[in-house]
Amino acid sequence: MKRLLTIVGLLVLLGGVAVCAAEDGVTDKEVVIGAGLDLTGAVANWGVNIKAGMDAVFSRVNAAGGVHGRKIRLIAYDHVYQPPKAVTNAKRLVERDKIFVMMGHLGTPTTKAVMDYLQDKQVPNIFPATLASIWTNSGKYHVGDLATYADQTGLIVDYLVKERKIRKIASFYQDDEYGLDGHLAGKARLKHTHDLAYVAEVDYKRADIDFSSQAAKLKESGADAVIVQAVYREPPRLAEQCHAIGYNPVFIGPSPIVVAKTIELGGKHVEGLMGVEVYPLPTDPGAFLDQYRADMAKYAPSLPIDTTNLYGYQKAAVFVEAMQRAGRNLTRDSVLKAIESIKDWDPGWGLKYGYGGDNRRGMSNAGRLVTVKDGKWIKVGDWMELKEVGRK
Repeated sequence: MKRLLTIVGLLVLLGGVAVCAAEDGVTDKEVVIGAGLDLTGAVANWGVNIKAGMDAVFSRVNAAGGVHGRKIRLIAYDHVYQPPKAVTNAKRLVERDKIFVMMGHLGTPTTKAVMDYLQDKQVPNIFPATLASIWTNSGKYHVGDLATYADQTGLIVDYLVKERKIRKIASFYQDDEYGLDGHLAGKARLKHTHDLAYVAEVDYKRADIDFSSQAAKLKESGADAVIVQAVYREPPRLAEQCHAIGYNPVFIGPSPIVVAKTIELGGKHVEGLMGVEVYPLPTDPGAFLDQYRADMAKYAPSLPIDTTNLYGYQKAAVFVEAMQRAGRNLTRDSVLKAIESIKDWDPGWGLKYGYGGDNRRGMSNAGRLVTVKDGKWIKVGDWMELKEVGRK
C-alpha cells in the first residue's frame, strides 16, 4: 500500500511537472529559434548574410552569459527560395527541433507559404525577412519590423511625381506576393493621389534571367521612370538590356535592391539606380552601428559589412531586447507582449522602434532615398515619415 501511494505520488508529481514545463524551445539554459533561409538558391546572398548578422548578435550575447541565463541557439535550414521547401523546413523546425519562435524567415512567397501552419501551431513568426504588407495585419503570431514595400512604393511614387515631375511611370515587378505588394500599392497611389496610371505593367517570374522582352515593352511605353519591384539580381540585368536598346529611364525600387550585390552585378549599368532605405547604411555613424561592425569583424570576418547582414543583425538585436523585457518567465505570450511594450526605443542608431495593438511594425514610418554613385550607395535625402499605403 505504501509503495502504491509512493507511485501515485510520483505520478502526480510528474504530472505537475508536465503541466508546468516550459514551452517548446525553452529550457533553464537555452532558447532555440528557427529560420528558413535561402542559403544556396536565387537570393542566397540575402540568406547567408541575414544568418550571419543574427549569429553575430547571438554569439556576443551568449559569450556574456545569455539573456537571463539562457543562451540563444539558432537553427537555420535552406529553402532555396522555394515555397514547398519552406513548408517542409518549417514542419521540421517546429515538430522535430521544437523551436520557440521562427525568426528572420526569408522571402515573401516562402514566408506566406508557412504562415497558416505557424498560426495553427501558435508559433510566433517574428521579424520575417520580408516587408510585405501582409505581416502588418495578420494577427497575433506574425510580427514585422520595418516599413512595408507598399509604404516604400508610396514614397517612390510621390518622389517621382512631385519632385522629379515625371508622369509616365512603368512598373516592372516579380509576379508573386512580393512584387505585387509594391506594384498594386503604387498603382493605387498613382490613381488616388495623383490621378495617374502606369503606362506599362510588366511582370517576370522568380527564375527569369532574360528580360529582353520586358525591356522592349518598357521602351515602347515611353516611361521616363521604371519602378522595379525586384530583388538584387534583376535590376542589373534589366538595366543592361534596356541600355542595349538605347533606353535609359530612371530605375528606382524598394529596399531589397539596396545591397552591395546589386552594384557588384550591375557595374556601370546601375549607376544612378535609386532605392528606398528603411534602416541606416552599414557605414553610417552611431553606437549601434559601431557594435555591429565590431561584431561582424569578430564573428563573421569573411563577410564584408553590408545592408544584408545588418538586416539580420537588427532583427536579432530587437529580439534580444524583447527577451530582456520578457524576464525569466519566458513564454511565447510573454515575448509577444514584450515586443508590444517597445515604445520609442532607439538601440543606438538614431531611429526608433515602436509597437502596439494591431500595429505590428517597428520603425514603420522611417524611410529615405538612396542612389548609386561612383559604385556606392549614398543617401539622397533625410529620413522621412512614410504614410501607410494600401493596395486598393
